[in-house]
Amino acid sequence: MRLVTLAACVAGGIAVAVAGYTGYWFIAAGEIEGRIDAWAERQRAQGLEIESGGTDVAGFPFRFEVSLHEPRIRDTRNGWRWSAGGLRAEALAWDFGEVTVFPDRRNSVEVLLEGDRWRTIDAEIEDGRLVVGLDESRRFEEVTVDLTGLEVVGLWPQGPARVGSLQANGMSLGGGAVDDETLQTTIAVRDVVLPSDLAEGLGDSLAFLDIDASVVGPIPSERGTSEAITAWRDAGGTLELTDFRIRWGPLGIESSGTIALDGAMRPIAALTADIIGYGDVIDALIMSNLIPLGDAFIAKVAFNMLAEKPEDGGPPVLRSVPVTAQDGILSVATVKVAELPPLPLE
Repeated sequence: MRLVTLAACVAGGIAVAVAGYTGYWFIAAGEIEGRIDAWAERQRAQGLEIESGGTDVAGFPFRFEVSLHEPRIRDTRNGWRWSAGGLRAEALAWDFGEVTVFPDRRNSVEVLLEGDRWRTIDAEIEDGRLVVGLDESRRFEEVTVDLTGLEVVGLWPQGPARVGSLQANGMSLGGGAVDDETLQTTIAVRDVVLPSDLAEGLGDSLAFLDIDASVVGPIPSERGTSEAITAWRDAGGTLELTDFRIRWGPLGIESSGTIALDGAMRPIAALTADIIGYGDVIDALIMSNLIPLGDAFIAKVAFNMLAEKPEDGGPPVLRSVPVTAQDGILSVATVKVAELPPLPLE
């Protein structure tokens, strides 16, 4: 009899727990749409208008799967808008510290250029996801992006671009003081096919682009892009480039150093770099009339004197040369190679 009583108590406890959890899930699911609406309303203070054609919640019993139909975002401060056919997000029912977002295959971004002219950029994604880590206050702590088979139309008038894969991660490291705030980011891009005539001499194949950097200094989220970057600069913000690697046709660069902005919003940089294929790039600049023949000759002579000549007969390599940006002039070693305009923030 005692065994029967114990079994009945255990079964009753399980039934109560299941009923309680089921009630929790459906109550929480019913509140999700309201919380999304409340969050969207708070974003209006940041200049973001967020709308959708409706919300569905599924995933019982272990997950919350939220589907937004025809979501749309418009940034009234910075002049861009995004839309897609749908958007799906998932989280464990008992842990909202990590949310996985699955973007729609087809996305459209419109950017305001001048006056009332808009440029439309369409992106089709073969597969991808965003994983968003939240702290205890539900603020963004880490974001990871993983996309494959990306095709972008409208970014360049010369034609579409295709990206084999793109992985990116952004992590807020916080800091004891506001001016110690740091955003650590890594980006890895592979197998890019660009419009064939985008950069004469470099070709249309970008094998890889890797960036490992930290943005140091506060970027006010309550301001528009131009004002926020200006405030970041005025607070002494810097971009600490731990590693930059690119291979685009004959050009190969590995670099590290520090980048900031001057009073005219032009880059200030103190970097070191290994550079291969510089001769082909100079030839391409000559063919494109982007550098005077005399300057190109001086640059080639100077670089050839500084470069290492591999024993296997490969192209010469500039090894650990200083790369600087000052007063709108980009220089490699002591050779001026380009003028740097202010950032186009207006």
